[in-house]
Amino acid sequence: EDQLRQRMAWALSQIFVVGEPALGKGEYTEMWTNFYDIFVRHAFGNFRDVLREVTYSVLMGEYLTFKKNRGFDVANQYPDENFARE
Repeated sequence: EDQLRQRMAWALSQIFVVGEPALGKGEYTEMWTNFYDIFVRHAFGNFRDVLREVTYSVLMGEYLTFKKNRGFDVANQYPDENFARE
């Protein structure tokens, strides 16, 4: 019924790719569904809204390992900068 929206969502999901070997397991199914729903919701919306939701999604956090990162700490360690490189 809503073929154009689904095609747009699929195209956006090909741009914002996340993939991990362990992320395809059963306990992550809801995260994958929620991640794809971002693109369905914003298929014809503002691209900035897509970026914001993808940035804060749990699945992207798992993929880019920015969860639990802090700024420069006392041990002279910096946070993982995968997100900035992507």
